[in-house]
Amino acid sequence: MATLALACIVFPRLFRPKQKFYPRRVITTFESKMFHRLNEAFPNYHVLAQVAFSALITNQNYKIRNRFNRKVTDFVILDQSYNVLVIIELDDPSHIGKETEDAERDAMLQEAGYRILRYTSIPTISTLKHDLR
Repeated sequence: MATLALACIVFPRLFRPKQKFYPRRVITTFESKMFHRLNEAFPNYHVLAQVAFSALITNQNYKIRNRFNRKVTDFVILDQSYNVLVIIELDDPSHIGKETEDAERDAMLQEAGYRILRYTSIPTISTLKHDLR
């Protein structure tokens, strides 16, 4: 019995139940730089990160909702009344070869009346302000 107690102290991971859930970063390092840039460019607006499509669009048809229910957009800029001004996608190298998929995502949001801006690098504050106009 003392050996088992000692083993539990020395090797606690071996005797712990298997974990089912693990934490993960909400945004990547690259996205966090963009988040700061957006907050600098738009101090009077609300910047949201990692917003689910289901918070932005809906449809009565389950099959149509299923097309977007696990999709997430990188950033949403809201005005002071919490109206969506623009949706911003930051395309890192993982988007290479996924242009058709990205266009389909954009089309869903555009059909709902949203404006989407895509960047492959972090734009300057003046570029962001110009593009939001």
